[in-house]
Amino acid sequence: MKRWTAAAMTALILFGVGAGGAAFAQQGGSSAPVDVSADNQETINSKCLIIFTGRVEILQNRSRLRAEKVTIYNAKRPTAENANACGSAERMEAEGTVYLVSDQQNARGDRAVYTFSNNTAVLTGDVIVVKGKDVARGDRLTVNTKTNDAKLESTSPGRSAQRRVRAVFYQDDTPKSDAPAQQR
Repeated sequence: MKRWTAAAMTALILFGVGAGGAAFAQQGGSSAPVDVSADNQETINSKCLIIFTGRVEILQNRSRLRAEKVTIYNAKRPTAENANACGSAERMEAEGTVYLVSDQQNARGDRAVYTFSNNTAVLTGDVIVVKGKDVARGDRLTVNTKTNDAKLESTSPGRSAQRRVRAVFYQDDTPKSDAPAQQR
């Protein structure tokens, strides 16, 4: 179980924003211990599923994923000894007000899906991404965790649409000067 949670945490855990737009931020190394807690856990070997339900919380380093339900879909790998052997994780889905939190940034949505084969994390629903004072909102955030490419979208495009992508970025308050400080 450690294999899927470590990879999922580094892949899903946080989406950040900056002056250039949405970006993905990977927290720490994936070899750190993973702590999973939930009201229930069900393993369905015949379908290669692991399902956590009820106030699910996954912690690794200083990163946290919270949701009502997290489902791990593992590859089916038939072997001579066991026709229902399960391989490595293919996909992880988190549902029911999903929170992704780290030291410097957090994101919220209704659903999150991480696909291991293409290193893609997708957060959907009423997506809100916060880093410091910067905030971005949309309906769908897609992040490639290998390239850190990100795309924040609205399902209602056009100027007259009620829900468009919206972001507010604050400038650095610290004055920068190239000139040396004058002594008085």
